[in-house]
Amino acid sequence: MILVTGASGLLGASLVSLAQEQRREVVGLYHRHPVRIDGARLLAADLMDEVESCRIFQELGPSSVVHCAAATDVDWCEEHPDEAHRINVTVPSAIAGITSRSDARLLYISTDSVFDGGRGNYAETDMPGPVNVYAKTKLQGEREVLRQNPTALIARVNFYGWNAQNKDSLAEWILKQLNHGRLVPGFSDVVFCPALADDLAEVMLALLDRNLAGLYHVAGSEPVSKYEFARRVASTFGFDPAQVVPRRMADAKLKAQRPRNTSLNTGKICAALGRPMPDVEAGLRRFAHLRESGYADRIKN
Repeated sequence: MILVTGASGLLGASLVSLAQEQRREVVGLYHRHPVRIDGARLLAADLMDEVESCRIFQELGPSSVVHCAAATDVDWCEEHPDEAHRINVTVPSAIAGITSRSDARLLYISTDSVFDGGRGNYAETDMPGPVNVYAKTKLQGEREVLRQNPTALIARVNFYGWNAQNKDSLAEWILKQLNHGRLVPGFSDVVFCPALADDLAEVMLALLDRNLAGLYHVAGSEPVSKYEFARRVASTFGFDPAQVVPRRMADAKLKAQRPRNTSLNTGKICAALGRPMPDVEAGLRRFAHLRESGYADRIKN
């Protein structure tokens, strides 16, 4: 059985939904935001309570765990470093310890933000250099997971998709602005490798099936600026790309520093899977298809 933490989040919900579609036995855990996925078993859990966590893991006895739960609001983490540390370091450390003692496979979801963004095209062998509290805690989480469970998998990711919660992923926010006829500001000086959460969910399950361990960069194959990504979203959904206007990140006056170029080299994951990661166009085509098929409405709660 696969246990997915953070099942009300974007990637967690996609993982539970896909595992259910593939007729795998799966259970999703959520904290404050109940989620409903047809046919899936979903349970409320406070993973910061180690006693409760141990009880849940003992009762469910998962063979694999995908730990998606995290504090991901970069500015919130900057203002609440102690809470961010508890959620992003203490909790995954405890889960890694539990899985190590039970011989369950563990896949920990990390972030491309562990790099300082000075050059991009980062490989797994490149030295991280986090520039904000969020990224620092996620990197600490990686190290704690491997310390507690050396056979764990670590996946550094960046994704968008249809969110189960009442909040928008980057692509959803772009679409909302376009639908209201507003100009969409896009950072022309920020580069990343976005991937659709549903594509990543397929990769995560494939990684577990292959019984792999260690660090993998799991992202889209194509580096783009956030400005260019927003223009591609506009084109995919039939809007005028001219609605997207270039902005520099400094104009946003964000509370926490952000890295400029977190593009990831995906050579290792492509070799492991025997196929390339999807590019921006392929991801956005599937993103649009999911809305047309009604998935976006079904996943919302």
